[in-house]
Amino acid sequence: MNLYENKVIKGKKIRTNNEDFSPIAELWSEVMAEKPSGDIFAVYSNYESNNTGDYDLLVGTENWSEETSCMIESGEYLVFTVDTNNPKGVEAAWREIWSRDSELKRAYKTDFEWYHTNGNIEVYISI
Repeated sequence: MNLYENKVIKGKKIRTNNEDFSPIAELWSEVMAEKPSGDIFAVYSNYESNNTGDYDLLVGTENWSEETSCMIESGEYLVFTVDTNNPKGVEAAWREIWSRDSELKRAYKTDFEWYHTNGNIEVYISI
């Protein structure tokens, strides 16, 4: 799937990795406490290496007044639809992506989760 326009997302950002998910949970709690409106994006960027290294994670929206921002660059992405009936649907999508890492030929530029206001969730992987 091609994303034809850049998206600027404003929100809160941390530097983290997949060894310990507690900083990610804390970030989400902080963001959701502020009740941002519109679609929410979790943007993964500035990868140190691959899914085992450090990366930046920004959670926010296109219209939030936060000063910290990042850009989702236009380009080619693989899209994984999350099973929203599964309470661990996002985690399951990422586990599938990680298990197929070499097959997917990931670019490790900018990946993102898109939480639509209608309840749909998708994971976009840059290739």
